[in-house]
Amino acid sequence: MSKVHIVTDSTADLPKQLVDQYDISVVPLKVFFGSECFLDGVELNSSDFFTRLARSKELPTTSQPSPAEFTDFYRTWVDNAADIVSIHISAHMSGTMQSAQLAKKMLDYEGLEVVDSQSVSIVLGMMVLAAARAAAAGLSREEIMTLLRNIMSNHRVYFMVDTLEYLQRGGRIGRAQAFLGTVLNVKPVLTIREGLIHPHEKIRGRKKAINRLVQLMSESYGDSPLFCFLTHGNDLEGLQALQDLVKSKLNCVEIMDNRLGSVVGTHVGPGLLGLAVCPYKYVNF
Repeated sequence: MSKVHIVTDSTADLPKQLVDQYDISVVPLKVFFGSECFLDGVELNSSDFFTRLARSKELPTTSQPSPAEFTDFYRTWVDNAADIVSIHISAHMSGTMQSAQLAKKMLDYEGLEVVDSQSVSIVLGMMVLAAARAAAAGLSREEIMTLLRNIMSNHRVYFMVDTLEYLQRGGRIGRAQAFLGTVLNVKPVLTIREGLIHPHEKIRGRKKAINRLVQLMSESYGDSPLFCFLTHGNDLEGLQALQDLVKSKLNCVEIMDNRLGSVVGTHVGPGLLGLAVCPYKYVNF
Protein backbone atom coordinates (compact mmCIF):
# COMPACT_ATOMS: atom_id res chain seq x y z
CA MET A 1 0.00 0.00 0.00
CA SER A 2 1.25 3.47 -0.86
CA LYS A 3 2.32 5.70 2.00
CA VAL A 4 -0.05 8.41 0.71
CA HIS A 5 -3.57 7.73 -0.61
CA ILE A 6 -4.92 9.86 -3.47
CA VAL A 7 -8.57 10.93 -3.69
CA THR A 8 -10.27 12.89 -6.45
CA ASP A 9 -13.76 13.41 -7.85
CA SER A 10 -15.40 12.16 -11.02
CA THR A 11 -14.73 15.37 -12.97
CA ALA A 12 -11.10 14.22 -13.32
CA ASP A 13 -12.49 11.96 -16.08
CA LEU A 14 -9.68 9.45 -15.51
CA PRO A 15 -9.93 6.16 -17.41
CA LYS A 16 -10.97 3.29 -15.11
CA GLN A 17 -7.81 1.30 -15.75
CA LEU A 18 -5.68 4.12 -14.31
CA VAL A 19 -7.97 4.51 -11.31
CA ASP A 20 -7.67 0.79 -10.61
CA GLN A 21 -3.95 0.60 -11.32
CA TYR A 22 -3.06 3.32 -8.83
CA ASP A 23 -5.83 2.63 -6.28
CA ILE A 24 -7.28 6.13 -6.61
CA SER A 25 -10.51 6.88 -4.74
CA VAL A 26 -13.02 8.73 -6.94
CA VAL A 27 -15.91 10.54 -5.24
CA PRO A 28 -18.75 10.78 -7.79
CA LEU A 29 -20.74 13.90 -8.52
CA LYS A 30 -24.37 13.53 -9.56
CA VAL A 31 -26.17 14.12 -12.85
CA PHE A 32 -29.92 14.71 -13.07
CA PHE A 33 -32.05 14.08 -16.14
CA GLY A 34 -35.36 15.43 -14.90
CA SER A 35 -36.18 13.49 -11.72
CA GLU A 36 -33.65 10.73 -12.49
CA CYS A 37 -30.38 10.94 -10.57
CA PHE A 38 -27.19 9.15 -11.61
CA LEU A 39 -23.77 8.90 -9.98
CA ASP A 40 -21.23 10.17 -12.52
CA GLY A 41 -19.11 7.33 -13.85
CA VAL A 42 -20.82 4.78 -11.58
CA GLU A 43 -24.43 4.62 -12.73
CA LEU A 44 -23.95 6.59 -15.96
CA ASN A 45 -20.94 6.16 -18.21
CA SER A 46 -19.76 8.64 -20.82
CA SER A 47 -21.18 6.81 -23.83
CA ASP A 48 -24.66 6.43 -22.30
CA PHE A 49 -24.60 10.04 -21.14
CA PHE A 50 -24.01 11.51 -24.59
CA THR A 51 -26.73 9.24 -26.03
CA ARG A 52 -29.17 10.53 -23.41
CA LEU A 53 -28.03 14.13 -23.94
CA ALA A 54 -28.80 13.93 -27.66
CA ARG A 55 -32.33 12.69 -26.91
CA SER A 56 -33.09 14.98 -23.98
CA LYS A 57 -35.28 18.04 -24.52
CA GLU A 58 -33.99 19.63 -21.31
CA LEU A 59 -30.39 20.18 -20.30
CA PRO A 60 -29.36 17.90 -17.42
CA THR A 61 -28.15 19.39 -14.16
CA THR A 62 -25.35 18.41 -11.80
CA SER A 63 -24.65 18.39 -8.08
CA GLN A 64 -21.56 18.01 -5.91
CA PRO A 65 -21.05 15.26 -3.31
CA SER A 66 -22.06 16.06 0.26
CA PRO A 67 -19.52 16.44 3.09
CA ALA A 68 -20.87 13.16 4.54
CA GLU A 69 -20.09 11.37 1.28
CA PHE A 70 -16.52 12.66 1.47
CA THR A 71 -16.11 11.55 5.08
CA ASP A 72 -17.21 8.04 4.05
CA PHE A 73 -14.44 7.96 1.44
CA TYR A 74 -11.83 9.40 3.79
CA ARG A 75 -12.65 7.33 6.88
CA THR A 76 -10.92 4.09 5.84
CA TRP A 77 -7.65 5.90 5.33
CA VAL A 78 -8.06 8.03 8.44
CA ASP A 79 -8.68 4.89 10.51
CA ASN A 80 -5.44 3.45 9.12
CA ALA A 81 -3.57 6.68 9.97
CA ALA A 82 -2.64 7.11 6.30
CA ASP A 83 -1.78 10.45 4.71
CA ILE A 84 -4.39 11.57 2.16
CA VAL A 85 -4.12 14.06 -0.70
CA SER A 86 -7.56 14.90 -2.07
CA ILE A 87 -7.49 16.83 -5.39
CA HIS A 88 -10.62 18.37 -6.87
CA ILE A 89 -12.38 20.47 -9.49
CA SER A 90 -11.93 24.24 -9.24
CA ALA A 91 -13.92 25.84 -6.43
CA HIS A 92 -15.06 28.43 -8.98
CA MET A 93 -16.76 25.70 -11.01
CA SER A 94 -18.34 23.52 -8.33
CA GLY A 95 -19.14 23.25 -4.62
CA THR A 96 -17.17 19.99 -4.48
CA MET A 97 -14.14 21.63 -2.87
CA GLN A 98 -16.32 23.14 -0.16
CA SER A 99 -17.78 19.72 0.65
CA ALA A 100 -14.30 18.18 0.85
CA GLN A 101 -13.08 20.99 3.11
CA LEU A 102 -16.10 20.59 5.41
CA ALA A 103 -15.42 16.85 5.58
CA LYS A 104 -11.84 17.57 6.62
CA LYS A 105 -13.09 19.89 9.35
CA MET A 106 -15.56 17.26 10.55
CA LEU A 107 -12.85 14.60 10.71
CA ASP A 108 -10.26 16.98 12.25
CA TYR A 109 -7.45 14.96 10.67
CA GLU A 110 -4.09 16.62 10.12
CA GLY A 111 -2.92 14.01 7.61
CA LEU A 112 -5.51 15.11 5.03
CA GLU A 113 -4.67 17.74 2.39
CA VAL A 114 -7.54 19.08 0.25
CA VAL A 115 -6.27 20.62 -2.99
CA ASP A 116 -8.10 22.94 -5.37
CA SER A 117 -6.75 22.01 -8.82
CA GLN A 118 -8.05 25.34 -10.17
CA SER A 119 -9.12 23.35 -13.21
CA VAL A 120 -11.12 20.30 -14.31
CA SER A 121 -11.05 17.17 -16.49
CA ILE A 122 -7.68 16.57 -18.19
CA VAL A 123 -5.72 19.04 -16.02
CA LEU A 124 -7.27 17.62 -12.85
CA GLY A 125 -6.68 14.11 -14.20
CA MET A 126 -3.05 14.93 -14.97
CA MET A 127 -2.50 16.19 -11.44
CA VAL A 128 -4.21 13.18 -9.87
CA LEU A 129 -2.27 10.71 -12.01
CA ALA A 130 1.06 12.39 -11.22
CA ALA A 131 0.23 12.41 -7.50
CA ALA A 132 -0.77 8.73 -7.58
CA ARG A 133 2.44 7.77 -9.38
CA ALA A 134 4.45 9.79 -6.87
CA ALA A 135 2.66 8.07 -3.99
CA ALA A 136 3.38 4.66 -5.51
CA ALA A 137 7.05 5.68 -5.80
CA GLY A 138 7.11 6.42 -2.06
CA LEU A 139 7.05 10.23 -2.06
CA SER A 140 5.73 11.92 1.07
CA ARG A 141 2.61 14.05 1.35
CA GLU A 142 4.74 17.20 1.42
CA GLU A 143 6.66 16.12 -1.69
CA ILE A 144 3.41 15.39 -3.51
CA MET A 145 2.08 18.83 -2.58
CA THR A 146 5.22 20.40 -4.09
CA LEU A 147 4.73 18.32 -7.22
CA LEU A 148 1.13 19.52 -7.57
CA ARG A 149 2.16 23.15 -7.21
CA ASN A 150 4.74 22.65 -9.97
CA ILE A 151 2.13 21.19 -12.33
CA MET A 152 -0.31 24.00 -11.57
CA SER A 153 2.37 26.59 -12.35
CA ASN A 154 3.76 24.98 -15.50
CA HIS A 155 0.91 23.38 -17.44
CA ARG A 156 -1.16 24.81 -20.29
CA VAL A 157 -4.65 23.80 -21.38
CA TYR A 158 -6.66 24.86 -24.42
CA PHE A 159 -9.93 23.52 -25.74
CA MET A 160 -12.45 24.26 -28.44
CA VAL A 161 -16.21 23.86 -28.40
CA ASP A 162 -18.77 23.63 -31.15
CA THR A 163 -21.12 25.93 -29.25
CA LEU A 164 -21.10 27.98 -26.06
CA GLU A 165 -24.75 27.16 -25.43
CA TYR A 166 -24.03 24.52 -22.78
CA LEU A 167 -21.49 26.64 -20.90
CA GLN A 168 -23.90 29.56 -20.90
CA ARG A 169 -26.94 27.60 -19.81
CA GLY A 170 -25.00 25.77 -17.12
CA GLY A 171 -23.65 29.02 -15.67
CA ARG A 172 -19.99 27.93 -16.00
CA ILE A 173 -18.88 30.25 -18.75
CA GLY A 174 -16.92 32.77 -16.63
CA ARG A 175 -15.38 35.48 -18.80
CA ALA A 176 -16.00 33.50 -21.96
CA GLN A 177 -19.31 35.34 -22.34
CA ALA A 178 -17.52 37.65 -24.77
CA PHE A 179 -17.78 34.87 -27.32
CA LEU A 180 -21.56 34.62 -27.26
CA GLY A 181 -23.27 35.29 -30.56
CA THR A 182 -20.32 34.31 -32.73
CA VAL A 183 -21.01 33.79 -36.38
CA LEU A 184 -21.47 30.46 -38.10
CA ASN A 185 -18.41 28.18 -38.20
CA VAL A 186 -16.35 30.31 -35.81
CA LYS A 187 -14.95 28.02 -33.13
CA PRO A 188 -14.14 29.52 -29.74
CA VAL A 189 -10.77 28.46 -28.34
CA LEU A 190 -10.78 28.73 -24.55
CA THR A 191 -8.41 28.17 -21.67
CA ILE A 192 -8.62 27.85 -17.88
CA ARG A 193 -6.75 30.25 -15.61
CA GLU A 194 -7.10 30.68 -11.86
CA GLY A 195 -10.00 28.26 -11.83
CA LEU A 196 -12.14 30.01 -14.43
CA ILE A 197 -12.79 29.52 -18.13
CA HIS A 198 -11.39 32.37 -20.21
CA PRO A 199 -11.71 33.13 -23.94
CA HIS A 200 -8.43 32.91 -25.83
CA GLU A 201 -9.34 33.54 -29.46
CA LYS A 202 -11.84 32.74 -32.22
CA ILE A 203 -10.85 30.54 -35.15
CA ARG A 204 -12.86 30.13 -38.34
CA GLY A 205 -13.33 26.46 -39.12
CA ARG A 206 -12.98 23.31 -37.03
CA LYS A 207 -9.82 22.04 -38.75
CA LYS A 208 -8.00 25.34 -38.19
CA ALA A 209 -9.13 25.38 -34.56
CA ILE A 210 -7.69 21.89 -33.99
CA ASN A 211 -4.42 23.04 -35.57
CA ARG A 212 -4.40 26.09 -33.33
CA LEU A 213 -4.67 24.00 -30.14
CA VAL A 214 -1.41 22.27 -31.04
CA GLN A 215 0.28 25.42 -32.35
CA LEU A 216 -0.35 27.20 -29.05
CA MET A 217 1.42 24.40 -27.18
CA SER A 218 4.31 24.40 -29.64
CA GLU A 219 4.72 28.16 -29.12
CA SER A 220 4.83 27.65 -25.35
CA TYR A 221 7.07 24.59 -25.08
CA GLY A 222 9.05 24.18 -28.31
CA ASP A 223 10.89 20.84 -28.35
CA SER A 224 10.73 20.27 -24.58
CA PRO A 225 9.78 16.73 -23.47
CA LEU A 226 6.10 16.82 -22.56
CA PHE A 227 3.27 14.89 -20.99
CA CYS A 228 0.22 15.37 -23.21
CA PHE A 229 -3.39 14.64 -22.22
CA LEU A 230 -6.18 14.88 -24.82
CA THR A 231 -9.94 14.80 -24.36
CA HIS A 232 -13.08 14.83 -26.48
CA GLY A 233 -16.82 15.20 -26.05
CA ASN A 234 -17.97 12.12 -27.97
CA ASP A 235 -15.93 12.98 -31.07
CA LEU A 236 -13.55 10.12 -31.87
CA GLU A 237 -12.80 11.46 -35.34
CA GLY A 238 -11.79 14.83 -33.92
CA LEU A 239 -9.73 13.14 -31.22
CA GLN A 240 -7.83 11.18 -33.86
CA ALA A 241 -7.10 14.34 -35.86
CA LEU A 242 -5.87 16.11 -32.73
CA GLN A 243 -3.79 13.11 -31.68
CA ASP A 244 -2.11 12.87 -35.09
CA LEU A 245 -1.15 16.53 -34.92
CA VAL A 246 0.12 16.27 -31.35
CA LYS A 247 2.33 13.32 -32.26
CA SER A 248 3.81 15.12 -35.26
CA LYS A 249 4.25 18.61 -33.77
CA LEU A 250 5.04 18.13 -30.06
CA ASN A 251 7.69 16.17 -28.21
CA CYS A 252 5.28 14.03 -26.20
CA VAL A 253 7.15 11.48 -24.13
CA GLU A 254 3.79 10.19 -22.94
CA ILE A 255 0.37 10.81 -24.43
CA MET A 256 -3.02 9.90 -22.98
CA ASP A 257 -6.62 10.57 -23.88
CA ASN A 258 -10.08 10.25 -22.41
CA ARG A 259 -13.69 11.05 -23.16
CA LEU A 260 -15.49 13.63 -21.05
CA GLY A 261 -17.67 12.22 -18.31
CA SER A 262 -21.29 13.12 -17.74
CA VAL A 263 -20.76 16.06 -15.34
CA VAL A 264 -18.24 17.92 -17.49
CA GLY A 265 -20.20 16.89 -20.60
CA THR A 266 -23.30 18.52 -19.16
CA HIS A 267 -21.57 21.88 -19.06
CA VAL A 268 -19.71 21.83 -22.39
CA GLY A 269 -21.82 19.54 -24.56
CA PRO A 270 -20.68 17.27 -27.39
CA GLY A 271 -18.00 18.25 -29.89
CA LEU A 272 -15.39 19.53 -27.45
CA LEU A 273 -11.72 18.82 -28.15
CA GLY A 274 -9.09 19.66 -25.56
CA LEU A 275 -5.36 19.43 -24.96
CA ALA A 276 -3.44 19.77 -21.69
CA VAL A 277 0.36 19.75 -21.62
CA CYS A 278 2.96 19.79 -18.86
CA PRO A 279 6.76 19.41 -18.90
CA TYR A 280 7.43 15.71 -18.48
CA LYS A 281 9.84 16.19 -15.59
CA TYR A 282 6.91 17.07 -13.31
CA VAL A 283 5.03 13.82 -13.91
CA ASN A 284 7.84 11.29 -14.35
CA PHE A 285 8.34 8.76 -11.55
